[in-house]
Amino acid sequence: MIKAVIFDMDGTLIDSERLGAAAWLQAADELGLEFSQDVSRGFIGRTLPDVLATLADLYGSEEDGERLWRRHREIREEMAKTDLELKAGASECIDALAAAGYHIGLATSSRHATAEGNLRRFGLFDKFETVTCGEDVEHGKPDPEMYLLACERAGADPAECAVVEDSRNGCVAGIAAGCHVFAVPDLMPLPQEVVDGCEAVLETLFDLPAAISSLG
Repeated sequence: MIKAVIFDMDGTLIDSERLGAAAWLQAADELGLEFSQDVSRGFIGRTLPDVLATLADLYGSEEDGERLWRRHREIREEMAKTDLELKAGASECIDALAAAGYHIGLATSSRHATAEGNLRRFGLFDKFETVTCGEDVEHGKPDPEMYLLACERAGADPAECAVVEDSRNGCVAGIAAGCHVFAVPDLMPLPQEVVDGCEAVLETLFDLPAAISSLG
């Protein structure tokens, strides 16, 4: 029986991955650094320390990696002021699941200040009973640590929790934690081996309440 529904944020509730991908490319171009979309796609679901470590390896320099990350963040924050949007069905599905009595949790690799700022913009932040962010864990997605902690904070076993994700890294983390994973893919299609580990792959979040209730 599902007791808690734990949502990822970026690419799942808000359309931020698209902005992030554009910001990485613009920042790299401004700084004269080589960069590709494949690199930024690998960052989806990862914590800041993981991202910085990858950039340091890529450029052989922590300084260059940090410069790129800081400029990317500045560009992304400017974009978010005018271009950030909710994913279809985000508010409606949260309201429906809360009304049905499920615990509503958040598990995002973004830092708490970023998550709160983005979700308050759409009136969503206070709908979450528990919040787990990137700075709360040592190992980011696809490691299961974030979802194991989110389940603990929700007061439920992983087998009693549904995880809602968009990315490969996030889905793998939820599956490894022992949760029931529902995927709503965003920028990239999921590999078949990940699809096989999910309870369902949905078109939009509007489909989520019925999918979760079908588990009992």
